[in-house]
Formats: sequence, structure tokens, C-alpha cells
Amino acid sequence: MPKIAFIMNPVSGTGNKRTLWKHIGETFGLLPNYETLLYTTQYPGDGYQQAKRYAEAGYDTVVAVGGDGTINEIARALIHTPTALGIVPIGSGNGLARHLKIPMNCKKALHIIKQSRIQPTDAARINNKIFFCTAGIGFDALVGHLFNTSKTRGLSKYIKHSTTALLHYTPQEYRLHIDGQSLLRTAFLITFANASQWGNNAYVAPLADNHDGKLDIVIWKNIPRSDLPFMLPKLFNKSLHRSPHIDTFRGRYITVERAHDDYVHFDGESCTMGKKLYIEIIPHALNVLF
Repeated sequence: MPKIAFIMNPVSGTGNKRTLWKHIGETFGLLPNYETLLYTTQYPGDGYQQAKRYAEAGYDTVVAVGGDGTINEIARALIHTPTALGIVPIGSGNGLARHLKIPMNCKKALHIIKQSRIQPTDAARINNKIFFCTAGIGFDALVGHLFNTSKTRGLSKYIKHSTTALLHYTPQEYRLHIDGQSLLRTAFLITFANASQWGNNAYVAPLADNHDGKLDIVIWKNIPRSDLPFMLPKLFNKSLHRSPHIDTFRGRYITVERAHDDYVHFDGESCTMGKKLYIEIIPHALNVLF
């Protein structure tokens, strides 16, 4: 009898959570060959602890109901276990779910979980933080910090913070070592992509593949501010990698040196890290239903 635990972050997204639970009940609750459990997180970190408990108890699947941050918290507990991750995306950007082509429609996402098609996928690490979609430094890490510390979320709020930060932001110098290759760059931002997009179908690394055992390193050069508006369409039509303002590399082990401690973002979350960053891929670390 397959055992499935659904873990929902009650503050993710803006949808009707009662309707969500109703759909789960309709999809799985009446099936005699399924054992389901529904849990709502109570505090930050609760999702990780509960997912770890369910994995240790032998649950076949733990489903993250939320955005990229919720998925990260729950997926971290399932790394290198037989328990598969399911996703019902209800967050702001839903970058990993969109990359995996998991529908934004709740009923359709539940149908994918019901089909139980498991695929091993890569994870990655930046210093001591695990991520599954993207991590980054520079301008977008600053915006991520501003976004995460604001009282409201949503794409319009993200655009507002980006516009404000852009007026004062100065590109930084970084020394990178990618699988033994060294390079020095003055960059507007650098993204380490296990998946193809930041979220909301903004494809920062259109060719990224989270099954290939490598990260795409996307370096936005010291772009003239006048050219930045022309970069936005490329993000959404999957052509960013063709821009002369972009350098893309691929690698398994990356070291970054920068002048001072600064912000880092990973899967929608942000924090401050030191001058030296170590980024690496963790091949086939997680089983995912998609």
C-alpha cells in the first residue's frame, strides 16, 4: 500500500488551501490502495523535520505543497533516501516545478503524483546550503534579500525591488575556478543553475539540465544600464545564452572569491555568506515524481 505524506506551507501562495485539501481528498482519499497523511507546517524548519520523519518511517512519497523555498526544505530531508519527492506548486515563482513541467493546476499536479513516475535528479550545494533549482550572487542576490524581507510577495513586488536596487548597484569583481579553469570577471550577477529558470518562466539558463551531473554557470557581464531592458525579453523567450553580455560555463566544482561578505540566494531564500564560496553538484541525489 503506497504511503504518501502531503506537507503544506500555509503561508505559500495566495490560493484557497481548503480547496487544495479537498482536491487531495478527491484524488487519493477514496482509493483503498493508498494511505495518505496531510500535514500543515507550524514554523520554519518544521517541513524538514516532518519530511525526515516520514522518510524514516518508510513513506513512499512526501509531497511539498508550496513554493521553491518549501520544496527546498522538504527535499533536503529526502536526499539519498528511497522516498520520492512530489510537488504541488503554489508559490510565487515555482521555478523548479516549471522546469520539471509540473502543472500549476492543483488537480493536474496531483495526477502526476498519482502516476508515480520517478526520476532521479541532481541537487547542488553552495557552502553549507543545498539547492535544487538555482543559486546566485550579485544583483539578483541583493534583490532576493530585499524581496524576502518585505511584507508582501508577488511578481510586481519583485519588479519594484529590482528597479529600486538597480539605481544604486555597482557590479562586483569575482575570481572563479570551474573544474580547474580560472577566470576573473567583473559581473552584474552570477547564477549557478541546476534547473533552467528563476521562476515565473524567466529562463536564466535555458540549456540547464538537472539530470546531467553539471551546473550551468551564467555570468552577466558588466552590462551597460541602457542595455538591461533588452535583456528581459531574452529571459522569457529562452535566448539569454545567445546574448553577447552573457558568458556560460558548465562544471561540477566551482570556487568563487569576492572582495567581501555579501548576499547569496538559493531556491528563493537568501542569506549572507563569506568572501569564498564553494559550489558543487550532487548527482542523482533525489527521486522526484514528474
